Amino acid sequence: MIKLKENSAAAEAHFIKIEKPLKQRIKNVLKNGIKKDGNPIAPDTILRGYLKHLLTGDNLKQLILLKPESIHSTIASMKKYFPDFFNSDSDSSKILYNIFVASCYDKTDVFSKYDFISGINIDTCPYCNRNYIYYLSKKNNVKPQIDHFYPKAKYPFLAMTFYNLIPSCQTCNGLEVKGELDPVRKGLINPYLIENDQFLFSYKPTSSGILGSLLDKHSVEVHLKAPQGNIDVFKLQELYNLHTDHVVELVIKSKIKYSTTYRDYLEKYKEHGLVFSENEIDRMILGNYTNVDEIHKRPFSKLYVDIGLDLGLIK
Repeated sequence: MIKLKENSAAAEAHFIKIEKPLKQRIKNVLKNGIKKDGNPIAPDTILRGYLKHLLTGDNLKQLILLKPESIHSTIASMKKYFPDFFNSDSDSSKILYNIFVASCYDKTDVFSKYDFISGINIDTCPYCNRNYIYYLSKKNNVKPQIDHFYPKAKYPFLAMTFYNLIPSCQTCNGLEVKGELDPVRKGLINPYLIENDQFLFSYKPTSSGILGSLLDKHSVEVHLKAPQGNIDVFKLQELYNLHTDHVVELVIKSKIKYSTTYRDYLEKYKEHGLVFSENEIDRMILGNYTNVDEIHKRPFSKLYVDIGLDLGLIK
């Protein structure tokens, strides 16, 4: 898992794009209700009051731009005053789903997943850092993946809240992984709230023959320190156990003093006017990004950084 940085500019741009259609939909629902399975549903007094509240002042903007650390407390408050909103079978929940999901999130002419993900500017899945987040142009058939950290079926009023929308890979966003699991019950930590030192890799040799075969991926074990809820839901320990070959290669580099030799080799290029920064040298030694602000750019970068530091390949 890698930390996502708050992006106020992207969040503001997101709100600007959806503000007008969202407000118009709320007004239409207040006037006409919705139709569900051919049956008209009108908002009751409590929901009507909440929807009018969203149309007042900056209240809708505050909902869409809720800070990551404020979402949980907002949910707790909403459950206290609007318990019906959390019952997916209730009319109130169905109306909220229609407003925020069916009439906004699911409408490509209202909400562009491509624009949203490209605006956040992250290249790998923050849940696992194993896979790229693929998005091309709007005309290509590569579907961007966005996970609702707080599932839209359970929390429809948060379906368009910026920091609840997490770019993710198809694996982590799949029904057999997180799906509609409730992060409150599962103890998950939002990528915007996790710290880098909460998510650390280490390794343990399983035999003395680690140098014997570059192909023996079973000569080491990967150990992962992370919030247990994230490990369990995203099956991170099991998945990273499939990639111990990356660690084996780093261990071999450390045993043959690869980093010292290669670092000295690159330093010689200064004579020819080609100067590498320490960060660039570290990146070439590991074969992956090492700067904390760049580890999202390539899969397994967090694994490489943690193991590389442990082995002394980088400082």
